[in-house]
Amino acid sequence: MNNAVVTGIGLITPLGIGRDRSWNELLLSHSAVRKDNEFRNIISARAQGFDIPPETRMLSMAFLAGAEALADSGYTGHIPDPARFGCTLSSSKPNLLNSSGRIKFSELFLQSSVGRQAARILRLGGPLLNVSAACATGAISVITAARWIESGVCDVVLAGAVECPIHPLYAAGFSRMGVLAENHASPFDLKREGFALGEGAGVLVVERKDHAVIRGARIYGEITGWGMSNDTCNAVTFDGSGESIALAVKKALVMAGGAAPDYVNAHGTGTRLNDVMETRAYKKIFGNKARNISFSSTKAATGHLLGASGAVELAFALLSMRDNAVPPTLNLTEPDPECGLDYTPLHTVDKKINSAMSVSFGFGGQTAAVCVKKI
Repeated sequence: MNNAVVTGIGLITPLGIGRDRSWNELLLSHSAVRKDNEFRNIISARAQGFDIPPETRMLSMAFLAGAEALADSGYTGHIPDPARFGCTLSSSKPNLLNSSGRIKFSELFLQSSVGRQAARILRLGGPLLNVSAACATGAISVITAARWIESGVCDVVLAGAVECPIHPLYAAGFSRMGVLAENHASPFDLKREGFALGEGAGVLVVERKDHAVIRGARIYGEITGWGMSNDTCNAVTFDGSGESIALAVKKALVMAGGAAPDYVNAHGTGTRLNDVMETRAYKKIFGNKARNISFSSTKAATGHLLGASGAVELAFALLSMRDNAVPPTLNLTEPDPECGLDYTPLHTVDKKINSAMSVSFGFGGQTAAVCVKKI
């Protein structure tokens, strides 16, 4: 089997433009979540300093993050064997615009997906797929890339997701569901209110391991396992037991060899049901070993990037292995007793991290877990 590794990371997040800025701000316990002048009753996390008009904002984020990932991986100016270079750069929601009081789609989005645009500009001739799986989109895009690598279809894949959901229509829908925070984003806290809408992109270069070694690429980590599941309880809510999340996590662990990871970047939306349900899943799978695992939710710092969250948070998990640092869960001042795990409150913790996991799940039931390790 061809093992898949990550050789490049590109990030555009509300914490900053670029991988290093986003990661360093996160480790410093800084948050990009603010009161939003466009909305009266919610907070959000916009990409500060990203002065791109709405018509091309999503594409620009995807291209900048993709360009950073490619440069980080050593692919600059020339793509060798483009027929074996795939693309799963995805988005789960269209880029909406306001025009004379009416809502319309971005013309660039209607022409094709962001991945199609990227593949055309970069002349990537391998397989192309836009994954649409709600908040699991970014994670499943990376899983798809790893599957293409392991099956021998590709040598390299540009994988990840972008999302720009800070729009009145999306805000109204989520607000009606009662999942948006009005004052602060505080996952796993007793007084949590919900999440803050965020925008951004996370792009990874996923590559065949021997291919990366031969060309002397720096490797962030190997993708050792993944799992996917679906909760069939309801169109927008999970059944509360955590069974479907536990199933995805278990599948990923079994594929990765069974050992518990050192760090888990939890989905951690900060909603009343989800945080308890997610904790139940971890306790069900890890049992007593859960006490030795560091968990955290980075959404209190970045906001919830919806479809892009899985790719961004997997990037954070890889960077945590590189730097042996567990990023914090901000605003976690009064832990919910029902969420009784080490969710790394408030500040970064230094810890030797040889393996990590990122977990994502979204409205509609789609769930994904991805395991990575140092090599």
